[in-house]
Amino acid sequence: MVRTRFDQASSQVQWMIIRNTSSFLHRRKLATLTTEPNNLKNRNTYRSNGLIHPKVVGVEAVKNGNGVVFTTGSVKNIKKPLKRFHKVKLTRDSRRTLTSIRRTIRKQSYRKDLKMAALRRASALLRGQRLAATSTTATTTTTTATATTAGKRSGKGAATTTTTTSS
Repeated sequence: MVRTRFDQASSQVQWMIIRNTSSFLHRRKLATLTTEPNNLKNRNTYRSNGLIHPKVVGVEAVKNGNGVVFTTGSVKNIKKPLKRFHKVKLTRDSRRTLTSIRRTIRKQSYRKDLKMAALRRASALLRGQRLAATSTTATTTTTTATATTAGKRSGKGAATTTTTTSS
C-alpha cells in the first residue's frame, strides 16, 4: 500500500480537534495564546498553528545565545517525526541571517504569509542577543574598574590609618 499525505486527517479536521484542547494553550483576558513549536506569532489561530500544516516555518534562539535556528517542515516526511523538520543554525551576522531566511522562504515556496513574521522573530532574537552581549561586557568592565579603584583607595586609607595609630 502506498502511503500519501492524505492518510492522515486534513489540517482543518486537526484544527477542529486541537483548537480548544491543546496542552500549549494559555488563556488570557484579551486573547488565547499558545507556546507550540513553529508558531511564529504565538496566537491560537488556524493560520499560525505550527502543528497541523504540512509546511511550517519556525525561528528560535540557539542554546548558547549566538544566532538563531531556522526550522522548515518537510512534506515528504510528514509521518516521520524525527525527519519531519529540517533545522539550520544561522550564526553569522544579522544581515546574512535575515537574507538566508528570506531566500529560503521565497525560493523553496514555503509559507509566504509567514515570511514577515519569521523575519520579525529572527530580528528580535538577534537584537536581544546583541543587547545582552553588550550589557554583560559593559557590566563586567564597570565592575572591574570599580574594584580596581576601590582597592587603590582602601590601600591608601589603610596606610594612613596605620601611620596615625602607630604615632
